[in-house]
Amino acid sequence: MTAETNPTPAVLALEIGSVHTRAVLFEVVEDRYHFIGAGVVNSSFNEPDFDAGLAAFKAISRLQEITGRVLINCSGELILASQSDGEGVDHLVITTSCGPSLKVVTCGLLNDISLESARNLAGTVYGKVVESISINDRRLIHTQLDAVVAARPDLLIFAGGVDNGANRSLMRMSELIVSALRLLPRIQRPRILVCGNSSLSQKLSETFDHYTAVKTAENIRPSINEENLNPAMRALNELVMDIQNESIGGLKQVSALASTPPRLSNQAFYQVIRFLGQQYDPAKGVLGLDVGGSYSSAVYADRKQARLQTFNYGLGSGLEALLETSPIQEIAGWLTDETTEDEVRNYLWQRSLFPSSISSTPAELAIELAAARQILRLMIRELLTRGVVPHNRFEPILLSGTGLNRTATAFQSLRVVLDGIQPMGVCPLILDKHGILPILGAAAEVSPILAVQVLESSAFTNLATVVNVVSHARRGVPVISVRLRDSKGNTADAEVRQGAILALPLEPGATGELEIRQLKPVVIDSEDTPGIPIKVHGGVCGVVFDARGRPLKLPRDLTKRREMLLDWQYMLGGD
Repeated sequence: MTAETNPTPAVLALEIGSVHTRAVLFEVVEDRYHFIGAGVVNSSFNEPDFDAGLAAFKAISRLQEITGRVLINCSGELILASQSDGEGVDHLVITTSCGPSLKVVTCGLLNDISLESARNLAGTVYGKVVESISINDRRLIHTQLDAVVAARPDLLIFAGGVDNGANRSLMRMSELIVSALRLLPRIQRPRILVCGNSSLSQKLSETFDHYTAVKTAENIRPSINEENLNPAMRALNELVMDIQNESIGGLKQVSALASTPPRLSNQAFYQVIRFLGQQYDPAKGVLGLDVGGSYSSAVYADRKQARLQTFNYGLGSGLEALLETSPIQEIAGWLTDETTEDEVRNYLWQRSLFPSSISSTPAELAIELAAARQILRLMIRELLTRGVVPHNRFEPILLSGTGLNRTATAFQSLRVVLDGIQPMGVCPLILDKHGILPILGAAAEVSPILAVQVLESSAFTNLATVVNVVSHARRGVPVISVRLRDSKGNTADAEVRQGAILALPLEPGATGELEIRQLKPVVIDSEDTPGIPIKVHGGVCGVVFDARGRPLKLPRDLTKRREMLLDWQYMLGGD
């Protein structure tokens, strides 16, 4: 067919974030989907505009200027049917991470079973669990009732009971919730998701429906040893979008143009990482981290499971939660200059009030990168503690969010990731330089092949393949010698000393074989076979060897700590 009878498929994506709104265009070029460009502006859902649609159309206009493709007609309307002359698009998809943090109440039967699953489900939206109720709650009934009413929740997750079990306990708990709903003004009543014993779903839904909006989903705990959050996540997404459409000006009007219902950005991000978890080494799994302005998201996925956890930390307004959680010395401890702890604290508080601002000096950038390290450390610590990730060996780690993309160089981003995550084994690091991973999760609903083809394209940056070397040798003692041979037969040799971090060049897109000879007892990967070359992929930072130890230990003495940080910085390029 000719281009005129078969117009080029084009997909426009909008991500309405807490700081920025971006419009992204994907088109088919030479029979494959490609990322064409993005228009980014400050979000407008807050004061003074209180209209998310203003920024959405500004971002589309910016994209139109960048790409030269006409997307908006002379009447100011989006052209939602691509024309033979290249105007318009075929589909619009939307993701959001804007709006205030939601207050969530979880209800379940047992604390360590259904209630824990309800908390895990709550972690898939941008919110915070403010109260939990269970049958082994030792508080008096009226105290539990007062707690629910005082919490003024936006959402209530009602779980509990394996299928066809514990009917009486669930009905008693529903009576408590009904009493709370009666005490709350109708406008303040939370929306409810029923996701427990499937045999009671209809009855519970009819009970709550007299008082508030209700959705039902499959049991998130169909048996004692099985957790299935996926169906409930989609229903919860619909409830949250209902809340956002009512509370965020202009969002409902923009959402009406979308080809599919808008998705929460973190859940769309989850869908992409879940897909990738089916493609890579099942013994390691894929880790995706998205550091945003108000929230950060982490997804771990392998061939058996996928888990999403959302955090109230970010490099914009999310700095408030970070400063309330972390001692300032833990953040300032990553700085190499004379910046005082008070200066660090004051800058980060200022940054939280003006999240769209950009660091204007190297000192300010260093503070932001130190905060990013702390966010990653807190995320990994909680993921390991809660069992969301079974270990810290991943293949690969995908990194998204403006905090790691906006102003940092590739080597600065690399150091932040390694210092914050401290992965083990041989680990590829992939940077989502355009922040499109969540968008691909939403776009996959209208064109699954789009997501697959863009993931395989140059839209993503291979940051490095990192070989993490763990040894008990003294600092400065050689622990391994390495030889890297690229596909052209060129070789590079290096000796890696305990406490060092260094890189050998291997261009992005290139492959090589890495030969490792142990000079001291070391642990690199759980599947190491001495003498067998390891296949590695190139990156902007090449192949990196991190022999600084796990966990990283920084000297308490300020002078020695700064000297060590400067040494590591010098070893990787000195920027």
